[in-house]
Amino acid sequence: MLLRSGRADRNHYQLKTGHCRTGEYLHWTTSRPTPQCWWCLHPRQTREHLLKGCLKWRKQQRVLWKEVWKETGKGRGRLKAHELFAEPGARQAILDFLATTEVGKTVPAVEVEADEEAGSEVSEGELRERAEQEEERRAEELGTENEGEEEHGLFLPTPAFMASAESE
Repeated sequence: MLLRSGRADRNHYQLKTGHCRTGEYLHWTTSRPTPQCWWCLHPRQTREHLLKGCLKWRKQQRVLWKEVWKETGKGRGRLKAHELFAEPGARQAILDFLATTEVGKTVPAVEVEADEEAGSEVSEGELRERAEQEEERRAEELGTENEGEEEHGLFLPTPAFMASAESE
């Protein structure tokens, strides 16, 4: 059993609520161009994928599901990701998994497309203007227009792909 850190607890809670650093969530928030997994290039990086199918974390997944089986009597075939977080006996196994992987911690920078990279230099004013336009666009999407002030609640609204999992 590994010692828990504040970071692992935070990552656990973010994964549990669905507001975590996955390709699908970051794509939904427009922080990434695609929902693709940045470790194994699977088309959709979801909680389910990271806990069960990502090739990068196979060894850690085996340990996770072995511990979950010991504690709950349920294996990876019987539990979906959102059900796993509801199992009280699985909490420590999930925390250990998070402590031994980069899941929820690392988000690599988005690669710039070749045509953008080859383009001319952009002035600081132009960059500022683009950032302001992006801020305005996001504010409109979230339904808030506070002249540059973003007032978000603690969490963003639940994405459509997560809402279907909650209703099951």
